[in-house]
Amino acid sequence: MLLEKTILLNSIMDYCQDIITVKDLNYNYLICNRAFLKFMHFFHESNVVGQNIKNVLPFESYDAVRNSLEAVILKREPVQYTFKINRSNEDKVISELSTPIVENGEITGILSVAKDITNEENLKLKLVDKICELNTLLNKKKQLESQKELFLTTLTHDLKNPVQAQLMSLKMLKTGAIGTLNAEQSNLLDILIESSNYMQEMLYSILRTYKYDNGMIELDKKPCDIGKLIEACVKEVGALVKERRIRILYKYKKVEITIDSEQIRRVIENLINNAINYCYKNTDINIQLKVNSDFIKFIISNYGTPIPENIKVHMFEKYATGNKFTGIGLGLYFSKKAIEAHGGQIKLETEGELSKFSFTIPLKQDTSVINW
Repeated sequence: MLLEKTILLNSIMDYCQDIITVKDLNYNYLICNRAFLKFMHFFHESNVVGQNIKNVLPFESYDAVRNSLEAVILKREPVQYTFKINRSNEDKVISELSTPIVENGEITGILSVAKDITNEENLKLKLVDKICELNTLLNKKKQLESQKELFLTTLTHDLKNPVQAQLMSLKMLKTGAIGTLNAEQSNLLDILIESSNYMQEMLYSILRTYKYDNGMIELDKKPCDIGKLIEACVKEVGALVKERRIRILYKYKKVEITIDSEQIRRVIENLINNAINYCYKNTDINIQLKVNSDFIKFIISNYGTPIPENIKVHMFEKYATGNKFTGIGLGLYFSKKAIEAHGGQIKLETEGELSKFSFTIPLKQDTSVINW
């Protein structure tokens, strides 16, 4: 058995890749393995055994190792520590675990097992550098995003009044307040008024989004018949769907719920306009309002060109647009914000050419004014 232990010990000392040493209580080397000799550039253990660590270790490493060995003796327990040592004009990082050797209750020596972790530490440093680099890029992106938001809000604010004045002037012309119009002039004014309304709505969308993102909007929740609200939104687009040869199928259902009717109306208008813009001509848009004991569910579905997956996954993000998608990409972003502010959820489901937007709102709502 003793022979087997000796063979095992010799195998460990000869072939173990970790650096192994045994020192007495004066920090003189008693045993070292081949890995230690190779690392320290010694040819034979006789160059080390009997020598004090002060005579073997470089000056810059001595204090760290000695302090750690003193801690092992003082605490009577293993101590893990790292230190730097220069080998062949290269700084190496060593991780060492030293543990007391106890015989008959007394510490007679210290066993140390060390590993060169220079590569691991260098990788950590590179990783930290990369993280710092990414943080810098992210900060730049945030700054650019902030500048873009400021530019858009300043621009829309400055344009809001001129567009409103333009729209009022066009409506005055349309009513004949300044003079009688012929059919061609009247048709031209209709186009201009529709275009101005579209521009005004885009401006308001940007301003609303800015206010939502900066917590400047308050939800004013009051009892509302959401069924009638949907009906009003459908009637508003009557001329548009007629022109595009589309039918909107909706059966009025009275449902009382406490909501901010102005914000939910905008959500419904966004979803209806979205369906009108992207559905096939000569098809139907179906709107349903479902109710259970916990929430109401609004569903609008239409048939149109299938929505690509790369667009679908970003549909509710700010400024998300894609092929055939017009506008500035804020309608669905706003809708998501508004529904979530009511404690609900909004989602898109597709199956081939069928697109189905839906949102749910809990029937039990907090009636207090909420900032979002």
